[in-house]
Amino acid sequence: MKKTLLILSVIFLAVACKNKEDKTEETTTTEPKAAAGYAYSETFNQSMNNVLNAYYSLKDAFVASDTVKVNAAGAALKTLLDSLKLDEVQKFDTLGFSSINGRAGDVAAEISGMLGEKELEKKRESFEMVSNAFYDMVRVIKPSGATIYYQYCPMAFDNKGAYWLSNADSIMNPYFGKKMLTCGEVKETLKY
Repeated sequence: MKKTLLILSVIFLAVACKNKEDKTEETTTTEPKAAAGYAYSETFNQSMNNVLNAYYSLKDAFVASDTVKVNAAGAALKTLLDSLKLDEVQKFDTLGFSSINGRAGDVAAEISGMLGEKELEKKRESFEMVSNAFYDMVRVIKPSGATIYYQYCPMAFDNKGAYWLSNADSIMNPYFGKKMLTCGEVKETLKY
C-alpha cells in the first residue's frame, strides 16, 4: 500500500510539474505578441513615423537651445499632427483609442501656444506637455518598428522633474540644453 501511494505521489508530482512548464511556455510566448505593434496600413505607419521624427526634431532644437529651430520644428510637427488620422487605431484598440482621441489636437493647440511664446523657458514648459501627450499616444498606438526611450530629468522646472521621448538611449536633455546636457536617465524603453 505504501509503495502504491509513493508511486501515485511521484506520478502526480511529475504531471503537476509538466503542467507548470506548459503554462510557463504559454506565458513566455504570449508576452512578446502583446508588446508588438499593430498591423496598421502603410499610409498610417508612414504618417506616424513622420510625426515621431518631427517630435524628435523639436526635442533636438530644445537640446540646441535654438529658438528659431524650435519654432520651425514646432510648426512642422503641428502640421503633421493636424493630418494624423488616429481612427485606424480604433480598429485594434477601442479603449486605447478613446483615451487618446483628440490628443493630437490638444498637442497641436499646445504647439500653437508654444510658437507664440518669446522666451525659450516658456516654450520648454509647453514641450513638457507635448512630451507627456506623446508618451500616452505611443503607448496606445505602438508604432511599428519603433524603439522609443522615455527619459527623465529630475532637476527640470526647479526640481519638479520632466519627461521626454528620444530615439536614442543616450541622454540629450531638452530642458537644460548645453547647461546640463546629460542630466537625466532612461526610465522606460518601448519596442514595437
